[in-house]
Amino acid sequence: MAKLGDFEFPEIGLVESIELGKKIAREFAGEVSRQGLARSLGMSERGGAFSARLGALRMWGVAGGRSRVRVTRDGLRAVTPLSANESEDARIQLSRNVALFVEMSKRLGDEPYAQDRFAVLLEELSGADRSEVARRLALIDRVFSEARPYLPKDGADGFSESIGQPTDGTTVTSTSIPSSENDYLGNAPIHSSGVPNESVRSAAEPQNPAHATPAGDRIELGLPDGKLSLPETLANLDAALTVLWARRQLVAAIDAAEGKATPQPPRDFSGQSARR
Repeated sequence: MAKLGDFEFPEIGLVESIELGKKIAREFAGEVSRQGLARSLGMSERGGAFSARLGALRMWGVAGGRSRVRVTRDGLRAVTPLSANESEDARIQLSRNVALFVEMSKRLGDEPYAQDRFAVLLEELSGADRSEVARRLALIDRVFSEARPYLPKDGADGFSESIGQPTDGTTVTSTSIPSSENDYLGNAPIHSSGVPNESVRSAAEPQNPAHATPAGDRIELGLPDGKLSLPETLANLDAALTVLWARRQLVAAIDAAEGKATPQPPRDFSGQSARR
């Protein structure tokens, strides 16, 4: 990570850092040594390019650790979200780990800004001299602009948690997972769509009246990330199993990171059986 006056900032953007976190999660089960990560990227462990990426992972809060790099809980939510809403919430949390960008966003709001105004604000906030700001201006502008949609505006610190509900009898409620940037965990590879939106929508399509599900026969599933309520049909049972399978992978990853035993899944619900 780089420094400007009193503030540190990432030299690599949020999107690229999340992609790197995804690589760690999928190829290394959420945790890898510094040397192993550098080798997988084709970079020198002591080189500036690798140091910039490692610093950005820590600064955004996507991953942490020193000798070993581990995906954080917020990082996990960003790289393997169970829904589009969770993905956005995770990016909001990660973007707010960079204090300089948070302050800049509150000052600028949603308005377009000219480069000279941006430079003056950087000088005022960081305390750095004009030549130092000029040298870093293009880099900071690029990284800040990418994260800007997820940053607070005009002093606002909250964000909407409402989700539109389908009108076809399906109820989906999502809630945020309590997290901390110091709460590190590894994770097994989890597809980025624990419940594909298209699958849920197609599973909830109105049924042929001749095969209508009796009123009251519903699947009710409540998990820390949200709740699912669907008419009981084979397609919807498959959708519910997909949710539970993604949740099992997440819990298994947390248990493994804490040194707990992780029993094998029932044979009929293994990934191998699902492909038959």
